[in-house]
Amino acid sequence: MRISKKNDGPALMPGRRENQLFRKPDQAILKRWAYPLRMCHLVAEAMAARIERSKKLFRWKFFRGDFHSHTQHSDGIGTIAETAEMVKIAKLDFQFVTDHWGITQAPECRKHGLWVGQEPGTQLHHLGILGLRRAYAPQMDFLADCAELQRLGATWFVPHPTGWWPTRIYPKEAWKILEKLPSPFLMEVCNGASNVINAFDFTDASARILWDGLLRKGRKVHALGNTDAHAPHSIGIVWNGVFASRCAERDVLAAIRAGRSFLSDGPLLQTTLGRAGMGMDASAADRQNGLRITAVDSEGLRSIRVIADGRLLMEFDARNRPFWERRVALPRRVRAYVRVEATASDARRAYSNPIYLR
Repeated sequence: MRISKKNDGPALMPGRRENQLFRKPDQAILKRWAYPLRMCHLVAEAMAARIERSKKLFRWKFFRGDFHSHTQHSDGIGTIAETAEMVKIAKLDFQFVTDHWGITQAPECRKHGLWVGQEPGTQLHHLGILGLRRAYAPQMDFLADCAELQRLGATWFVPHPTGWWPTRIYPKEAWKILEKLPSPFLMEVCNGASNVINAFDFTDASARILWDGLLRKGRKVHALGNTDAHAPHSIGIVWNGVFASRCAERDVLAAIRAGRSFLSDGPLLQTTLGRAGMGMDASAADRQNGLRITAVDSEGLRSIRVIADGRLLMEFDARNRPFWERRVALPRRVRAYVRVEATASDARRAYSNPIYLR
């Protein structure tokens, strides 16, 4: 086909030449960053509204927040102020800024109402450190570092225990060393690093396999779901619902150390076995009362899955209901733990922390 070189008419509408952004590089850069951030604001606002509607159907008080994020004080692209703005838009009750290498972010975080942590690297793993008021320099011995943080009174967790999206995959040696940690300990089962809008990726599937494997061996592992946000855009894509008496750093940390939380990117979830709640040991008498499950999502729930001893024990069709509650019997063959997963109609999900059977 021959392409005509004849001038068939103007290439641009009259008077629009100066509106083309490539002629204004500074403005073009600003708009390239501002537009996707504005879209993320809209998504976060919609999720916040969804959760507020869900809370009206949920009997329990909880605080919603994230224990893992980064700013320009390490390798994040956002400022403290931009992070705080996104936290406000997402209506999170709390946000930890866990920059690598130290806590130089602390003065700005206090000014903007954010909580401070850190994430140094040690042998085989990184370490998420909360509640410590000075920079921690790792000994580069994972187990020794965990023991030292315990001695210092810090709340610590294992971030992205199997790697992070899209390219980092940890060796099995990194999985194996977690079996030597004292029970209970905290571990991310969902890490949203490098993701925007949806936090869950293939590393979370492997983290869940690791989690169930540790639980099956009798380890007590309380789960967290954090954004690991390196850009403000990601704040709010996954969070923890913490059953604490008040939204104070000390109370929130005490609650997650006890396993009194669920992780979610949408649904609300509570499970009890008799008098035992999430993170607790259930007695024989508790088992006789059955497992009580309450799941809520104002957009509708698709399914409820009960996981016990590393296997799917039962699954229920929630039929797009916003509220689902049931008490189910726990078979005698279940010996180590039970936990619950709720999935919304749009595939957003929540995981309860385990109830341990001893």
